[in-house]
Amino acid sequence: MKTDSFIHRFFREFRGAFFQLIGEDERKAEHYDFTSVEVKEQAFRFDGIFKSEAPEDALFFFEAQFQFEGDFYLRFFGEIAVYIRQKNPANPWRAIVLFPSKAFDPGITPHYQEFFDSGRLRRFYLTDLPKELLQKFPLNLFRIILDSEQKVLATAESIVQQLPQQNLSAKAQEAVFELLINLLLSKLPEFSREEIEKMFAPMLSDIKKSRFYREVTEEITQELTPKIAREEKRELAATLLRKRMSLKFVSEVTGLSQEEIRALKKPAVKH
Repeated sequence: MKTDSFIHRFFREFRGAFFQLIGEDERKAEHYDFTSVEVKEQAFRFDGIFKSEAPEDALFFFEAQFQFEGDFYLRFFGEIAVYIRQKNPANPWRAIVLFPSKAFDPGITPHYQEFFDSGRLRRFYLTDLPKELLQKFPLNLFRIILDSEQKVLATAESIVQQLPQQNLSAKAQEAVFELLINLLLSKLPEFSREEIEKMFAPMLSDIKKSRFYREVTEEITQELTPKIAREEKRELAATLLRKRMSLKFVSEVTGLSQEEIRALKKPAVKH
């Protein structure tokens, strides 16, 4: 599952979530920009750097490491050293690494022991984050990374249902939907974008300004009659059955009863 682009886009859209993640005041994000930076000559590229114009604010080097890399810290601290030499920033620096679990962390590197001991480097593991933190928007998007394939659609649905309480602008809503779609496409490669969009079309029927909504409604008219809406559900159910999803799962996604879904599995009677 490719998560690099999701992680970068997520923190670009929700800078406050970074400070939520590390247990600091999310209002700090007002002073920061988040950019991907390539260090010249060495062709190093950070996942992201949180920079502030205020010299008293920390400069955060951020890396999301979702693949095991034995010499990860040698590379990461090497990149930091090259950046500091080239840019000579006035801000004190800190390093933040996000792993999916401890199994992806190669462990303390003796060459940089003092960074581990001093707290200049902080490590976070998605599987160890407090459950209450992962229930809050927008960090609840990370639950999709952690969930099994059978649970991700239900998780995505719950996230979308929470959006009206977030008072997001149309642009922010658009960003959330795009993040969700791309994350689900990575998590569920057997589904096409069109299929995922159709799953969410009923939930997004009241959100007319988002690109996600407009793309869906190009094929499905906004004012669906009950008959057409039901036919769409049956088509979606048939698609999920072909992908060998369970009756319970198909019922939860489509809203059809298990009896109706069983009927779809039966061959049509020829007259």
